[in-house]
Amino acid sequence: MKRLFVVFVGLVIALNYGLSQTPLKPPEGALAFPSESAGISAYVKTDKPIRITEALTKAFYSVQDVSDSHIIGTVEVEHFVGKVYPHVYVDIAGWIVAFLLAAEPAALVMHWSGDTNNPTAAIKTTLEVAIEKVAEAARLPLTQPSFYDFRFPEANSMLVLLRILPGADTKTMYVKLPENHVLYTVSYYFYGCNFCRLYDYGWYAAELWLDGAMISRVEGQDNLKSVVKDIPSRDFQVDQLHELKISLKQNRECGSAGVALVLIYRAP
Repeated sequence: MKRLFVVFVGLVIALNYGLSQTPLKPPEGALAFPSESAGISAYVKTDKPIRITEALTKAFYSVQDVSDSHIIGTVEVEHFVGKVYPHVYVDIAGWIVAFLLAAEPAALVMHWSGDTNNPTAAIKTTLEVAIEKVAEAARLPLTQPSFYDFRFPEANSMLVLLRILPGADTKTMYVKLPENHVLYTVSYYFYGCNFCRLYDYGWYAAELWLDGAMISRVEGQDNLKSVVKDIPSRDFQVDQLHELKISLKQNRECGSAGVALVLIYRAP
C-alpha cells in the first residue's frame, strides 16, 4: 500500500491524485443578491450589461425570481457521480454568481471528470460549470471566476484534495494544517460504483476512513452510490496529522471509487 503525504506547505502529488488551491476574496462593488443564504460561491463581473431575456432563463433548471433587472434560480450540472443544482444569480449590472446554499457541504463543488471506469484527477468545480452555462446562454465571453465563501468572511483559501481508485486498491493520504491556520469547515464527497453486466453481476464495497475510524461505506451491484458530508470540527483540527484512507473491493474489473476533501480556511 502506497502512502501519500500531503503536509502544508510541502505537497507531494502522485498518480490518481489531484489538488487545487484557490484563493477566496470578496467581490468588489455592489452585489445585490441573497448573500445571507449563500455558502461557497464563484463569481464574475462582466464589462457589459447583461440582458435578462427568455433565452437566458432557459439556461436555468428552475427560476425562483426574475425581473427586468435580475434573475435567480438553479442550474443543473451533471457529472458521472450525479447531478448538482447550484444557485445562480445574474443581474443587468454584469454580475454572475454561482453558489451553494450555506447549509450545503462545500464538497459539492467537486465536478467529477472522466467516467465510472476511467475517472481522472482533473479538478473543476460545479460552480464554474454553472457559470459557463449561463454565460453561454447570455452570449458572453467567459473570464476566470473568483471564489468566496459568504459564511466565513475571514476565510482566504479553499483547498480541494482528490484521490481516486480506478480499480480494487487501498490508498492513504495524510493532511496537516499548521497551527497558524484557521479551519472553518471541511467536507467530503465520496463515491463507489461497479457496472458489470457480462456473465454475472459486479459487486463492490468502498470505504472511507479518517484517523482509523470508518466514516462512510457504500456497496452494491450494478450501481453507483455516493455520500456528501461535513466533517465535525472536533474530528479535524489544525496542527494535527490526519490520515484519510480510501479502499475499493470488487469482484469484477470495472468500476471505481473516489473521494474529494474540501477545506475552507484562513492562512496567514
